[in-house]
Amino acid sequence: MDIQVEYLPLSEIVEADNNPKDHDIGQIYQSIKRFGFTQPIMLNENTGKLLAGHGRLQTLQTLKDAGEKVPNRIKEKDGEWLVPVLKGISFEDDNEAQAYLIADNRLTELGGWNTGDLVIELEKLIEAGFELDGTGYDFDDLETMVGDMNSTFEVEDIPDIDDEETDVKISIGRYRFKIDPETFYEWENRVAEELGSRDSEDFVDWLKETLGI
Repeated sequence: MDIQVEYLPLSEIVEADNNPKDHDIGQIYQSIKRFGFTQPIMLNENTGKLLAGHGRLQTLQTLKDAGEKVPNRIKEKDGEWLVPVLKGISFEDDNEAQAYLIADNRLTELGGWNTGDLVIELEKLIEAGFELDGTGYDFDDLETMVGDMNSTFEVEDIPDIDDEETDVKISIGRYRFKIDPETFYEWENRVAEELGSRDSEDFVDWLKETLGI
């Protein structure tokens, strides 16, 4: 059977018997309110029960119960919300279906984020006048990520002071720059003299204040 999308009444869609995944209904709520319903839920043809989309289904029910307006891409007929559902997907047995349900939830958790790129994209949205509502992030998250990034420090390729050909590569959070060895050792000695320390954290704090980053 080919995969197809059908609109089914919200009240008739039955969740899987055992879905161990918890969902942040509040975040999904904000996302659907802002962007509409963008991803159909998935039914198991063998059982007629839900395979993927439990959080979205629960959120739709929450929206409807709260008297919210019908989200974009959800249809309404005689007071019933009609939900886009992927049909035509079946498995050999219930164990295979349950394994897929777990995989569908788990695999998205295994990926990571490039924090630097994420911060850049979120800041672009803010600069363009967009709110972060519905993205799963807020200003506090952004500040935390920026703070964590700015606390990272790395120095690469520290040559001898008289090496005029090899630059010292310094990374402080999202900032990357190169300086000549003489300048690097001069800075390091200034920190030692001014702060009485050669600790890397003190060096980073001094650099950030001196360079205004």
